[in-house]
Amino acid sequence: MRDWALWYARNAISVFPCKPRGKEPLTPHGFKDAATDAAQIGEWWEKWPQANIGVPTGLASGFLVVDVDPRNGGEDSLDDLRAKYGPFPDTAEQMTGGGGRHIIFRHPGIQVPKELAPGIDLKGDGGYIVVAPSIHPSGNPYRWDGISGAKALLSAAEPPAWLLERISACRNGLRMESAEDAAKWGTGERNNKLASVAGTMRRRGCSQEAIAAALLEENRRRCDPLLPETEVRRIAESVAQYEPARPTGFADVEEADAVSPPWPDPIPLEGALPPVRAFSLDLLPAAFRALVADTAERMQVPMDLVAAVLVLCLAGVVNRRAVIQPKANDTGWVEVPNLWGAIIAPPGYLKSPVIQAVTKSLREIEAEWRHTHEGAMAEYAQAKEEYELRHAHWQSDYKASLKNNKTTPARPVDESEEPVLRRLVLTDATFQKLHEIMADNPAGVFVVRDELTGWLAQLDTPGREGERSFCLSAWKGDTPHTVDRIERGRNIHVPHCCMSMLGGIQPARLRSYMADTLKSGPNDDGLLQRFQVMVWPDTTSDWTYIDRPPDAAAEQQVTQVFLKLVELGVEHPARFCFAPDAQELFIEWLGDLESKVRGDGLHPALNSHLSKYRSLMPSLALLFELADRASFVGFDGSTLGTPGNFVSLEHTQQAAEFCSYLEAHMWRIYSCVVSPQIKAAQDLAAKLKQRNVFVDGSFCCRDVYLKGWSGLDSPATAKQAIEVLVDAGWIRPLPDKREPTGGRPADRYQINPKVRQ
Repeated sequence: MRDWALWYARNAISVFPCKPRGKEPLTPHGFKDAATDAAQIGEWWEKWPQANIGVPTGLASGFLVVDVDPRNGGEDSLDDLRAKYGPFPDTAEQMTGGGGRHIIFRHPGIQVPKELAPGIDLKGDGGYIVVAPSIHPSGNPYRWDGISGAKALLSAAEPPAWLLERISACRNGLRMESAEDAAKWGTGERNNKLASVAGTMRRRGCSQEAIAAALLEENRRRCDPLLPETEVRRIAESVAQYEPARPTGFADVEEADAVSPPWPDPIPLEGALPPVRAFSLDLLPAAFRALVADTAERMQVPMDLVAAVLVLCLAGVVNRRAVIQPKANDTGWVEVPNLWGAIIAPPGYLKSPVIQAVTKSLREIEAEWRHTHEGAMAEYAQAKEEYELRHAHWQSDYKASLKNNKTTPARPVDESEEPVLRRLVLTDATFQKLHEIMADNPAGVFVVRDELTGWLAQLDTPGREGERSFCLSAWKGDTPHTVDRIERGRNIHVPHCCMSMLGGIQPARLRSYMADTLKSGPNDDGLLQRFQVMVWPDTTSDWTYIDRPPDAAAEQQVTQVFLKLVELGVEHPARFCFAPDAQELFIEWLGDLESKVRGDGLHPALNSHLSKYRSLMPSLALLFELADRASFVGFDGSTLGTPGNFVSLEHTQQAAEFCSYLEAHMWRIYSCVVSPQIKAAQDLAAKLKQRNVFVDGSFCCRDVYLKGWSGLDSPATAKQAIEVLVDAGWIRPLPDKREPTGGRPADRYQINPKVRQ
């Protein structure tokens, strides 16, 4: 229950504890105590481990719940509504332990009536529901219906138009009674009555479509005889020409200003990303520099993106073909130089084309391997056929010899062995297939995903815990893994799982996903911190039209390096150590790193990320050493099998500088989620500065999240941003005036005029 409560909270859904196998809140103020704070939730469920999970409805969570109770005729009413209005849109749906159901939509930001139909209640502000996997008093569990499970909550649908119209009608004083109970409006009063209803709805902001729908319903129920539909729609169209009244009760913003205190100077919100150092070609092996410069200029992208992809390609080529022992005497510490990484840039900055361009040489190597394998398979098929003929002939002779009591002939030997397809680059392999490929390719593989978000989301899916664990093991590069297959009657053993990985991701999606890594929970296992080569460079609007062929010499130079390195032996990987002067540098560098990691000034996620630099720095030093060695014409990989392989001081310095460069990007990457409330406030502040946004100088919470702005597209994040901006003097609440019907208007905020000066 605790893990599930934390999962809801990590996705900005406030929760509170309810009585085990019950619905009664355990906290003093019930749903008003709901929180997303991990420490608070941990404290609650440590005190009540079996507590059910409650979620408030309404603006507190952004959910409107259609609560169907079959014991009071809810299923029959639901069938009637579906027959009249059609099926509900696809959205989150929960089966309660008592046989009912919760159909969940995004909250429209308005008060809703308690009852929709007999046996069907609406839950908005002031209500709550119990959510899966809570246990109903009957002993049955609550469960999410549909293949998306609880994740359907994160993309709940908007309420259907007909439901909003019924809510609007009820909210504006129109009783939803049956046609038989309604007082009839006869000739002479029908037009005036409908116009009065329309005026009330328009003053409260209803659209022409909502007004027309409500008037048509009232015409059907109450007008006797009925008005023609064209006449009803004409009334709605006529009334919709008027401006709706302000929900604050003031005629305009200036009138509100007259009774409000003077505006303070808004407190600046630092919205800029932490700086990163400019990329220098000196950070790369000499053989790679020309290709990076040429590709970045031709494609008009930052060199950082091209360089990071190329370094990850180098790691994917080497993998377990060489290893490094970071300490001079401690033979127990050995690092495999496989690496995980990602390039981060907004949409439109050619992340996928960069990946395709730089990995081209690896795909060409694998294409040649595939061609060679096809020829070998043809020879194998012929040899296998010849053996089967010899074997059939031997069987015949053997049976004849037994029958005639003669010496039996020797069994023919099958000297053919099925060729193994060498693999290097994988793009979309299942966990089981990835494991099989690793068994046939002991040096490891290089997984390339154009869009990393899909792979991360796949690993978060319930039921894929084994796949996630396997990937975590493959990052280390030397962990054994065995998969037993009942259906095949065999097991597949990989003595050293090894995988390098490369992907692209957008900043907004990264921020959304990384929020999970900074809170305690089942998925906070350091998966994302293993992406050590992550770069998020500055992007500019500058662009120059360049049309020239790729630098063939630069491409060929890199391809030759890769061709030599993929042929290194894997049965006994070459072991490298630091040269004596390089060893001294490594000791000094490691001391500086340990002082950062062992201090108490870092966020745990940053600490986890930096701690993995212990393996990153020596791995980079080894990769750079191998790349420069392989760039020489006379390079012979067989000599690496002998003792005395040293990484030079030059490449160790290069690796240390590369780590320093990556550390600056780490601060930028994690800054976007260390304080999500501040980030959301910065995003909203940037919008409020624009004069064409909320032109009347005021807005409410739903005006923000219904815009669909990145980082502000949920009621929870919008509310958090608003709270920060109120404290910073950017906005202030407008006076809260109750509606005549007793309903409360949505909280509305006025923008400080100084923001737009």
